[in-house]
Amino acid sequence: MLHNAYESGRRSGTSVTGTPAETDLDPYLNARREWNERYGSYIARARNWRYAALGSIAVSAVLALGVIWLASQSKFVPFVVEVDKLGQAVAVRPADRAAAVDQRVIKAQLASWITDVRSVSSDPIAQKALLARAYAMVDSSGATILNEYFKANSPFDIAQNGTVGCAIDAVLPISDRTYQVQWAEDARDLQGRITKTTHWQASLEIELNPSSDEAGLFKNPLGIFVHNIRWTEYL
Repeated sequence: MLHNAYESGRRSGTSVTGTPAETDLDPYLNARREWNERYGSYIARARNWRYAALGSIAVSAVLALGVIWLASQSKFVPFVVEVDKLGQAVAVRPADRAAAVDQRVIKAQLASWITDVRSVSSDPIAQKALLARAYAMVDSSGATILNEYFKANSPFDIAQNGTVGCAIDAVLPISDRTYQVQWAEDARDLQGRITKTTHWQASLEIELNPSSDEAGLFKNPLGIFVHNIRWTEYL
């Protein structure tokens, strides 16, 4: 019976002795409950609107960046027009891809590269130009090999006693990425007399990687890079 009275008093907001429950007598708790009931939903809705506004701003920023990127892209598509001897157009196609480099051009470039690397000039300015052209046609692996070679065979030190000239004998394709080059070197003294003639053979592995920037196109317009170098002297 006492338990039933307690439960009845708790539900009605009074204690078992007939006095109001403590929570109803606490003005702070009553004020908080009243505030939550009146303003809690407003605050929640305001918070949700803030989240929605921030989301809209983020989406707008992404769209603005996308519009800027699209505006920066070229709207012009170049076309290659092939004409006959009378000037009539016989073929039209988009110029969206560079044509494959002719093997004869690759062989000529590799012959020039060997000449630039192995020649020694008495003119230091001309020698620097040879080295610049040589390094323009190597990737990072090829540059490492050249650095090691020139560290042991400085052309500027050799030029104090004479010069070296190269004559290419043959450039033979071994595969689509490997070429064999044969050449002769004439070492001359400062009076121009030949002091020694040697014959060399090199195996060059190349990579085709046309440059997309103007500076790279000026240095290596065909994008032929020597990746690996192995050369030996033969009789």
